Amino acid sequence: MAGPLRVWIDFDGTLVVPNVAVVLVETFGRDGARLAREVDELLHRGEITLREAWEREVALLPADRVAEMAEYAREHAPLRAGARRLVELIERHRVPAAIVSGGLDFYIRPVLEREGIRWPVFADAMTVRTDGTLGVAHPFGHATCRLCGICKAEVVRSAPGSTTVFIGDGSTDRFAAEVADVVFARHRLVAYCRRRGIPCREFESLDTVAEWLEARLRPDEAPGPARRSLGLADSPCPISRSLVAPAAPTL
Repeated sequence: MAGPLRVWIDFDGTLVVPNVAVVLVETFGRDGARLAREVDELLHRGEITLREAWEREVALLPADRVAEMAEYAREHAPLRAGARRLVELIERHRVPAAIVSGGLDFYIRPVLEREGIRWPVFADAMTVRTDGTLGVAHPFGHATCRLCGICKAEVVRSAPGSTTVFIGDGSTDRFAAEVADVVFARHRLVAYCRRRGIPCREFESLDTVAEWLEARLRPDEAPGPARRSLGLADSPCPISRSLVAPAAPTL
């Protein structure tokens, strides 16, 4: 497979078992379980964007309990099976890796610190509005597109010449899956990849990813298959559309 490997891994529901964002809304938000479910239904009916969904959910969190919520995440977000093996493999072979998450860095970083994982984190950030409520900043958002808080597609394509391996599970991962060279998917992302014709390898345990990576890192490993065609012409994501080769002119 052409180019050095670079691994991008989602956080909620992928590196860790729970969707920590939802757990925090359900645990700390007033009537959080019902409201989080309503937001999720609106999102998956296509009535609101990912960015709008996250901003609505964050508004449910209490601004005076941020430290408590971060500690709750540290204590209640176990790693997915196989995660430790995958992390150790990546670090032993010095494969560039990073967390790319549609969640918030205030609860992601305590969990990574607990596990001694010192990878870069690409995620949204929490802010406090002038009225004292919580909001969301999007330091890795697209310059013009407002579909997603973080533009995972742009982050994943930010290392030209690399073979990008993306590992994810849900709605915030779909555009990253459209533009990555190798996709590992579980949960809702599997259904999206199938529906859109995106080749993916299914996983539940991250041992599946570690086994694939071990094979690719062997010195005698034969080159992998040529890269697939990246991007989708009808994608709402501008990064995905930009990767589609223009049709040859007709004569």
